Amino acid sequence: MRLKEKLEGITKVLEDVKKMNRTVPIIVEGKKDLRALRKLGFSGKIIRIKKRRSVFHIIEDLRGVHEEVIVMTDWDKTGGRLAHKIKKACSANEITGLMEYRKEMIKYVKKDIKDVESLPKFIERVSRETSR
Repeated sequence: MRLKEKLEGITKVLEDVKKMNRTVPIIVEGKKDLRALRKLGFSGKIIRIKKRRSVFHIIEDLRGVHEEVIVMTDWDKTGGRLAHKIKKACSANEITGLMEYRKEMIKYVKKDIKDVESLPKFIERVSRETSR
């Protein structure tokens, strides 16, 4: 896939997620992921998985407040396992865990970066390279 196609794909996914994030929270792994999304212009609710609390308890707190959450964990092995745990916790709490945005993002960045926190710099670099 050419860089321009990757950039267009990433931009489309991020714009779709930003629109959803106006009313639907995003779940990320850590502080750096949260900061990266804020840097990219996300202004809605972003929840990070804290080491001190279980995934189930974090999701349980959302029950009755949100019907859906956007799962945006890293695309490495750990992020994949965590996404699966979040999805299971969502099911148990009658919340829809939206995984499709994460899957779409993986399609465009898997070979280049492995985590959410790397998105802003990757987008910057690819933007510079494609504008030459």
